[in-house]
Amino acid sequence: MSVRAHNMTEGGVARHLVRYSIPAILGDLFQVTYNTVDSVIVGKFAGAGALAAVGVASPLMSVAMFFIIGIGIGASVLMSEFYGAGDARALRREFATTLALGAALSAAIALGLFALAGPLLRLCRTPADIMADTARYLRIVALGMVVTSLYNILAAASRSIGDTLTPLICLVAGSLSNVGLDLLFVARFHMGVAGAAWATVIAQALSALLCAALLRKNEPMLFAGRGGFAVDRALLGRTVRFSVPSALQQAGIYIGKLLVQSAVNPLGVSAIAAFNAVNRIDDYALIPERDIAGGETVLIAQNRGANKPERMRRGFFVAMAMETAYGLIVSAAVFALARPLMGLFVDPSETEVIRLGTRYLQLMGFFYFMPGITNGLQGYMRAVGKLKITMYVTYAQMFTRAAFTFWLIGRMGLDAVPVACAAGWVLMTVWEIGLMLKWRK
Repeated sequence: MSVRAHNMTEGGVARHLVRYSIPAILGDLFQVTYNTVDSVIVGKFAGAGALAAVGVASPLMSVAMFFIIGIGIGASVLMSEFYGAGDARALRREFATTLALGAALSAAIALGLFALAGPLLRLCRTPADIMADTARYLRIVALGMVVTSLYNILAAASRSIGDTLTPLICLVAGSLSNVGLDLLFVARFHMGVAGAAWATVIAQALSALLCAALLRKNEPMLFAGRGGFAVDRALLGRTVRFSVPSALQQAGIYIGKLLVQSAVNPLGVSAIAAFNAVNRIDDYALIPERDIAGGETVLIAQNRGANKPERMRRGFFVAMAMETAYGLIVSAAVFALARPLMGLFVDPSETEVIRLGTRYLQLMGFFYFMPGITNGLQGYMRAVGKLKITMYVTYAQMFTRAAFTFWLIGRMGLDAVPVACAAGWVLMTVWEIGLMLKWRK
């Protein structure tokens, strides 16, 4: 019998979305905070060179990681549909099929990163004095790619049936383990970047094992029952059609960030520092918008499986209301608290960094409600299987943002970045609303 699964085909829509979103938001906030602590440990005990090496390797790892996360996101739409339809056999087979697909793709990515670490890092113009450490870190973390895939697909399966508590527990346990292992390997055994990498791999493996154990205990329908737990060739093609566009979309988001970063770098150290500090604030501010959209996707997909179109529409409108309300609140808060927020990340003596960051945040304060709208629209599109469209729109937004940044940055400086963000979000919103109106007709 299911313990934590959450059937969203009955009961109050708003209550379901809140119940789903809160553990997901807490988990993502914890993850962002942990990442900051992890960097502090590496920088303090292994030195600036090690911190730089991890920083250079992280974008490459992030593209690979977001690709794997996208596999789980795409497949979870199918799992939500089967759960909403009450088809436990198809749910189990989709779960098994996604695990096999994720393992195969992550193994291929891991081999590619391991073999091509040197050329990739040279392509990224990695400084020679940190090349060896960066390659070492990248190769070790690549070895753990399969267990990373396992955890993310287990977590996606759990969320697809409305259980966001299990991924939260596993994320907290894994993150705390990672911090402890960092302190042991980096601070005590002085293993440098290799220690940080092994800490990450072992913590991911512990998270995956814990998640599997909890799901087997609390959600046995995912593993056993009529039809068994087996890869379904008939479902494999459909899983690929749902998962690959989602994976490319997730990876593309990070590629867009790298393009904007490359435009900011020539502005100098103060602008780079301000941009990176604001990115950390972005990470916190935008988490609830993404997780509300995640809850919307699960709710609508479950009701699509249950053939309840009116409840799908209500889920969409309630989610959009929540996204808009949060977006307006965070926009006002960021605008009003721009300077104190910058003070959390930058020493008060860095007056130019604070000035640039404050100006950036105040401009962003006019626009922060927009990604809430686009997240809500994309949450619906994912739920009804329009994953290729969400990928196309995301890439259009990404390239628009990068193009406007490169075009305006020479005249506007760092102010070009929030203006470019707004241009991308406007394009995304107009395109998606146009599609929604077309489908409604």
